[in-house]
Amino acid sequence: MWEIWRVLLAMQLMAVRCWFADAQPVSPPATIRIGALLAYNSTIGKAVRPALELAVRDINNSSLLGDSQLVLHLGNSNCSAFQGAATASNLLKDEVVAILGPQTSVVSHFVSHMATVTQVPLVSFSATDPSLSEEQYFYFVRVTHSDDVQMQAIAGIIQHYGWREVTALYIDDDFGNNGINSLLDALQSMGPNTVRKSNLSPTITSEEISTLLTKLSEMESRVFVVHVEPKLGRELFIMAQRLQMMSQGYVWIVTEAMTSVMNDLSTDPKFSQALQGVIGTRSHIPGSSLLQDYKDRWVELHGNDSSVGPAQMNNVYAWYAYDAMWTVANGIRIFLDAGGATTFVDPPARPSDAGGESELASLKVFRDGKLLLDSILDQQFTGLTGPVQLDERNDLMGSSFDVVNMVGEGLRVVGYWSNATGCLPFAPALNTTSMLNENSSQSQLQTVIWPGGGVDVPKGWVVPKIGRPLVIGVPNRVGYKEFVESSVDSNNRTAFRGFCIDVFQQALSNLPYAVSYYFTSFGDGNSTPSYDALVDEIAEKKFDAVVGDVTITTKRSMSVDFTQPFTTSGLVVVVPVKQSNANYAWAFLRPFTPLMWLTTGAFFFFTGLVVWFLEHKKNRDFRGRPKKQVVTTLWFVFMTLFFSQNERVNSTLGRAVLVIWLFVVLIIISSYTASLTSFLTVQQLLPTIQGISSLVSSNVPIGYQTGSFVRDYLLQLNVAPDRLVALNTLDEYTAALTKGAGRGGVGAIVDELPYVQSFLSTECAFTIAGQEFTKSGWGFVCVPQGLTVGH
Repeated sequence: MWEIWRVLLAMQLMAVRCWFADAQPVSPPATIRIGALLAYNSTIGKAVRPALELAVRDINNSSLLGDSQLVLHLGNSNCSAFQGAATASNLLKDEVVAILGPQTSVVSHFVSHMATVTQVPLVSFSATDPSLSEEQYFYFVRVTHSDDVQMQAIAGIIQHYGWREVTALYIDDDFGNNGINSLLDALQSMGPNTVRKSNLSPTITSEEISTLLTKLSEMESRVFVVHVEPKLGRELFIMAQRLQMMSQGYVWIVTEAMTSVMNDLSTDPKFSQALQGVIGTRSHIPGSSLLQDYKDRWVELHGNDSSVGPAQMNNVYAWYAYDAMWTVANGIRIFLDAGGATTFVDPPARPSDAGGESELASLKVFRDGKLLLDSILDQQFTGLTGPVQLDERNDLMGSSFDVVNMVGEGLRVVGYWSNATGCLPFAPALNTTSMLNENSSQSQLQTVIWPGGGVDVPKGWVVPKIGRPLVIGVPNRVGYKEFVESSVDSNNRTAFRGFCIDVFQQALSNLPYAVSYYFTSFGDGNSTPSYDALVDEIAEKKFDAVVGDVTITTKRSMSVDFTQPFTTSGLVVVVPVKQSNANYAWAFLRPFTPLMWLTTGAFFFFTGLVVWFLEHKKNRDFRGRPKKQVVTTLWFVFMTLFFSQNERVNSTLGRAVLVIWLFVVLIIISSYTASLTSFLTVQQLLPTIQGISSLVSSNVPIGYQTGSFVRDYLLQLNVAPDRLVALNTLDEYTAALTKGAGRGGVGAIVDELPYVQSFLSTECAFTIAGQEFTKSGWGFVCVPQGLTVGH
């Protein structure tokens, strides 16, 4: 019993001793070791190294860490996972409390597991692989944008221009594969898109690049997204230029791994020339006094160093590295204020058969590493790149990118993208919500200079070189050449023109891709060919399509497909007219028939007789010699036609008769005036045929256009074949209608409305009888679905 109490007492004494030991203030260390894992010979590594050294200098010159000083331990990963792990192991042996980097995503995957075991935070400024944000990489912190965000920006650019076919070129490692997978996810969320993936081995040779690009140039897609490191990107673009893939019609989009080195390529003109017209994304970093001060200090420190120039000073990853060092320094300050100690303890023992005796297993563990990690994550400040704040996935918050275009010797900003605004021509100067409303009508990017020097947005798609152009049949008409016409020039080349050709070419120009095709004539040129035979050429696999004045009919639709009608049409009847002769001397008598004239005259004399009988006894105006009475009565009645009679009517009955007569006169004069005006001013057209019904029931010959479906249509209406006369040209139309049915011509012509309108625009002696009696349209003929065309 006493032994048990003695053990409990000893344990309590040990707990009190430990409590007092922990309660004692921990003095801050004089030096705090920080590691950095770079690729010394890479473009980014050459820019980041002096930026980190400048950051350490600025932090040590400030009062941020009090009496403590940062000591930077650099290590070269050489972009190799194995060498990176070995170098990281050396840094961890030096008991660094944090590691800046690794520079690449491949090395980050390996070293992140080491960091988890040793509890040393990794703060990367350039590893953009989205999978590094997973829970298994607990000690990995990213002070730059993940490719999840960047690929949303690239997908937004692709959606902005309406491209649907995309080819992704990427390096076949963690960085490339996971980045392109993010692009696929972003594009799928925006609608139907086709992405063809083409991976590049990290050890790919120039010959293999040439073979791959040659194969891609034979495909239909002309939009390429390149997600590779700058060294490989240089070989890729120089080879693409050699293969003429940096010419008009191509689109090349690069990620920030490439745009970070494209701003100043004055020392590499070959690479700069190959990149002309390329567009890409770059982190949007607004100008600030902090950034300008950084550049001034850079020039002050490295102005005389020929190996460090403007390209390194303006490298965006150098700026992120500078902010990453300050992120770690701010975290250390919070860590020290919370009583954290930069001490390392021995790792837990591991069995020898589980690597317990290996060098990695002997790495010490940062005792307060979790506290430093939380301190790094729990901060917010403004750095060179703007606001620095980390989210719950240990990634940098924010989603703003510049859309840049390579023109001349550097990049030109042509727009801006963010999740809140999408694509805009300029970066918002205010908060994104208000600017979104303000710029809703300005969702266009600025003018881009595309590969080849053009400013028109490429279609992004062409007919593959491994395929063949579309063969399009065109009727070789004899008449109505304003619709379709073919002619041979002095170089024996056939040119096609006309309304239908113009409509077809305009429709193609509105497609989001280019179509390779050529026209070929159908017909001997002596007479208009049969359009049914022309359509049958598609079913027989001789043509891919037919462009011309082809009417959409039920019979033709059973074997081929038609586009939507590009013009309305229908059948009408054209007949000669009889023009009335209203200009002869006695034309004024034509308004009334003889019987009408006779009736009017009878009323005239009868009214005069009644008025004379009622008035001559009481009215002095109607008295006198018999001759005078007759003249006065007739003159009185005549002048009533013009309501200007001078004689007065005194009797009541006479006035009643006069009222009736004046009413009749009013009706006669109004009717006569209207009829005479019509005869003298309106040309009376008198069709000989009143419509299709009277034409079919008659026995007159009927004309139709050669090659038209009208013949079959009239035969279905039981019109005798010997009544049908084929006509080719407008002159034949005129001659046949002028001769008429009895003199070797035709009594009427049945044709489609567009042809008839063209015919009547020059011929005034003919007219349309009745109404349009069918409804149809003209369309372009194409191969029905499921039918493969070949020669």
